[in-house]
Amino acid sequence: MNDIGILAIVPSILVVIVAIKLKRPVAALSLGCISSYAIIAYFTGTNFPTLALNSFFKVLTDRDNIKLILICGIFGSLITLLNASHGTDAIASCIHKFCKKTTSVLLSAWVLGVSIFVDDYMNVMTVSSCFRKLCDKLHISRAELAYVIHSSGAPACVLVPFSTWAIFFAENFYEQEAVRELHLGNSLGTYCHIIPYIFYAILSIILVPLFILRILPVFPAMKKEQMKLESADVIREESEPVTGTGRLIDFLLPIITMIGMTIISGDMFYSLLCAIFICAVLYLFGKIMTVARFMDLFVKGFSDMVPTLLVLLFAFYMKQACNDIRLPEYIVSLFMPYVSAAFFPAIAFVMVSILSFVTGDSWGIPSVCIAIIIPVAVACNANLIYTMASVVSGAVFCSHACFYSDATILTASSCGIEPYIHAKTQIPYAMIAFLVSFCGYLLLGILG
Repeated sequence: MNDIGILAIVPSILVVIVAIKLKRPVAALSLGCISSYAIIAYFTGTNFPTLALNSFFKVLTDRDNIKLILICGIFGSLITLLNASHGTDAIASCIHKFCKKTTSVLLSAWVLGVSIFVDDYMNVMTVSSCFRKLCDKLHISRAELAYVIHSSGAPACVLVPFSTWAIFFAENFYEQEAVRELHLGNSLGTYCHIIPYIFYAILSIILVPLFILRILPVFPAMKKEQMKLESADVIREESEPVTGTGRLIDFLLPIITMIGMTIISGDMFYSLLCAIFICAVLYLFGKIMTVARFMDLFVKGFSDMVPTLLVLLFAFYMKQACNDIRLPEYIVSLFMPYVSAAFFPAIAFVMVSILSFVTGDSWGIPSVCIAIIIPVAVACNANLIYTMASVVSGAVFCSHACFYSDATILTASSCGIEPYIHAKTQIPYAMIAFLVSFCGYLLLGILG
């Protein structure tokens, strides 16, 4: 393919502009994908409709993409079943006995989120299930809850070596000969050495209690969501009043099953199926609902997630389009002239953050970047520990800040708000962590 150059970044810019203007992520992502393949078709002389459709079906039939879409859909079914059994009422009433004010509720959600560090999806699903209904009762905006939950997901996972994030990045780093030659132990042993320098994750977690306690200001977008709620402009039609009539076991046993099976099997899809099975046993044999009612609720829960699944599908499509238009190669070429040992950790952080953000890919793009960044770091004599930490920080920034990353979409849908609203209210706090992290890596590089 001929060199596309600066045009490679045009579709991503269009996505951001259209998303801000229209507040419709599917429309924005669709335009980004169409413009990407129109540019590729022009430069390669291939048939545009064929190119775009072949790529779409490639995304649609990818096993990992299908699995994630099913995970989100089945999670919707699980939440609908938990609500219908009044298990969420029971857990909300239980938490309300100890947490009666906004501060204590959100701090409890933060603590629980940080404690569930095995997997960020499991974190989001569990904490939102426990606190969403209580937040509605106490008139706490769902945007605030989403920020608290999201900030204790991936950021907490990368800081503990026994999580899906840590294992993924540890193995990717250890594939590089230069990393093995550091002789810091096995892959996880090496990863442990970079944890203190994953500044973005550390700062994201620290900023949450500062926000909850109002040491940090409530920025206009977040304040607007709270004002909507207080002025009764937002009506929680989908949230029934908290009755407290359900049984705790109807909520806790499926959730504990999901967490336990995720730890044992490492497979979120399998864990959700097990949780659904436990719901069936509890609710059918406990005569809480009939088989017909159970199946109707399962289908309703899945169908309620369809708008979210559509955003997720087009986010995958946009990710593929960015790869096909060779956006990563173009961004890397922009940064390479400024490479030096002193500035390299900061450059790596910014580069991975931008690339991951515009593609919405917090694992795939950083994985590709590792194979480029580590050899360059060795060539310019940059500190590898700082460099690896900056790559992980950049990946977490994408997961945390990008409005069409899978984590943002899942968090928003779990809390019952639009992904765009969640991203808009969260981005000021993400940028604080980003800027301080950048300064941290700049200082490390200069002093190290």
